[in-house]
Amino acid sequence: MTQFHAKRRCHAWTVALMLAVAPAAQAQAPEPLQQLDFPVLARGESGQFRVQVPAHAGGEGVSAYSVHATIPGADHDTGYRFFAVDCPAGFKQNVHTGDRGVVCYLSGGVPHPPFTMTVSVRNIAAAYGETRQEDGLRSVTLYGEVTRAPWFLYGVMP
Repeated sequence: MTQFHAKRRCHAWTVALMLAVAPAAQAQAPEPLQQLDFPVLARGESGQFRVQVPAHAGGEGVSAYSVHATIPGADHDTGYRFFAVDCPAGFKQNVHTGDRGVVCYLSGGVPHPPFTMTVSVRNIAAAYGETRQEDGLRSVTLYGEVTRAPWFLYGVMP
């Protein structure tokens, strides 16, 4: 009888350990987004750039992919505004207040293949030369970490 209980406790500990590790395995950070185009815009001009979004295996909750012209809560203004985004079928889209960013998101934990989102950008007061937003490309899944990557845009004299 003692041996039976020992095996049962061992089994219970194994199950508890597996349950504790399972959410951590599912909470892996998504792969970073990647900017594909690097528009050169004079003040007042608008253009577009594409962002490659990696595939996601699905799970619970929401998968969100955003591009920020200015980081929420930051004082720094890049001088660019992102006023529209093109997302694939099935995704919802949103433009943040003041055209400070855009997002494509999918709820319900649905898996998706890799896709390209197209961001419309306007140079309203950007510095001449390269502007880099270090963590302007972000992806997050529910219970996962936020993955950050930079974007680059170039301002020129009109």
